[in-house]
Amino acid sequence: MTGPRWPTVALRWSAVLAVAAWTGGCATLLGEPAPPPSGEEIAAAAAELAGLPASEVAEQRTASVVEEIANAASAIEPALRWIRSEGRAVGPCYGPCAHTGGRRVVLPRYRADGSLPAGAWPGFQETARALAASVGATDMLPSAASSPDRYVTFEGSDGAEWDSNTELSVFTDARSMTITATVGCRLPADERSPR
Repeated sequence: MTGPRWPTVALRWSAVLAVAAWTGGCATLLGEPAPPPSGEEIAAAAAELAGLPASEVAEQRTASVVEEIANAASAIEPALRWIRSEGRAVGPCYGPCAHTGGRRVVLPRYRADGSLPAGAWPGFQETARALAASVGATDMLPSAASSPDRYVTFEGSDGAEWDSNTELSVFTDARSMTITATVGCRLPADERSPR
């Protein structure tokens, strides 16, 4: 009797869990804003940010890594000449991090005319992976590699649940290469000092 009963119980619990998940996300699906984070969630986010380098330090480190990635590409293809395009942008954090005084920084794009030989991409991608990991962007998202277009993104786990994490991307096609970077949510130095 236990054998036939088990699938029925499992199906009932699956249905209950599905309804609970659906009703929890119903407001978001209907276009209504998500409920505000709890005090505990905000406190946990603030504690996480307090343990990370200040925004200015993280920005400087990430900008250095972007330059190192560009230099690695130029070492393979010396004809590449990198320029910064678009400006630096400072924006808000999301989720509980939005209530901490933290900020995200989008660095200027690095762009070069020209590209890497197709055979050089795997080695370059590994170099970029190691460099991105040095600023916490340790997760490599599945990369696109349909010649001549190649694309890879590295993300950090810092604030990933709330889309407030560090991210570096490299895109190349037959005509150009572009490196983009966003510094994850961090507290500015003046927000970290005791008041």
